[in-house]
Amino acid sequence: MKRRLIYTMILLFGVTTLGTVGFLILEPTVKDPFEAFYFTIVTMFTVGYGDIVPTTVASKILALIVVVGGVTAAVTALQSLFDLVVTKDIRRELGLPERRTKMKDHIIICGYGNVGQRIYEQLKDKNESFLFIESDPGKVADLVDKRVPVIQGDASDEDVLVRANVKEAKTLVLTLTDSTNIIVAIMAKMLSPNIFIVSEVEDMRNVIVLKKAGADEVVHCHEMGARTMVSKARKIVIDPVCGAEVDPRTAKFTAEFKGAIYYFDSQECKDAFGKNSDRFMEMQRVVEATCAVR
Repeated sequence: MKRRLIYTMILLFGVTTLGTVGFLILEPTVKDPFEAFYFTIVTMFTVGYGDIVPTTVASKILALIVVVGGVTAAVTALQSLFDLVVTKDIRRELGLPERRTKMKDHIIICGYGNVGQRIYEQLKDKNESFLFIESDPGKVADLVDKRVPVIQGDASDEDVLVRANVKEAKTLVLTLTDSTNIIVAIMAKMLSPNIFIVSEVEDMRNVIVLKKAGADEVVHCHEMGARTMVSKARKIVIDPVCGAEVDPRTAKFTAEFKGAIYYFDSQECKDAFGKNSDRFMEMQRVVEATCAVR
């Protein structure tokens, strides 16, 4: 909309300039630039006071060009301005789905099913900037009612990902079917190679495919739940960087972050955590949220 408004304003300026210069040259009754500008404006908006009229064939042709071009540009400019300002306010008041988001460094969640709903519950109180992509009108309406940003459409559609500003998002969470998750992962990596992708998987045979498609973390909730329970039973913890099992009673590498102690399998993992602690903790939160519904 902004681009269309800019183009129409350029056209409007061009028609006005053409008319002013043209009438000054082609119309003998026009004495100075101001009269030429005045004649252009009254001609463009078809006011026609009758005080100045075209008297030559050339100025009559120019007047036709100014009328057609000026009216077209003016009407289009007003419509663009209405769409940009008034429609935006109306959509906000009605709580309609986003057409395009301006969010940056945000999390995009594809799908508002059981897993997506639980992810919403996990993220809404954590001061995270996030939005959903959802195609089901009923679920979109539910998100709108909750004042949750949502882009209505198919996540495997490139235009939908662009409207969700995937190029400036930090994380993409996929909660759809395995086949759709694979397509969305490929598309997202094409648009934003550095985006971090967490994907749920239904069939463990698709883990390798999802990894090759671009998913950084592939979560099978039943397996993760079993692994967590076994780890707790054995009184061990998971290295937040490499995922290795670590016994906190004998761990050589530890670090404190926001009042909690974390254990690492190696110095390299500890160093990596120290350089980007927030990133690793965010990854852990997203993965945990993805499986919290199970």
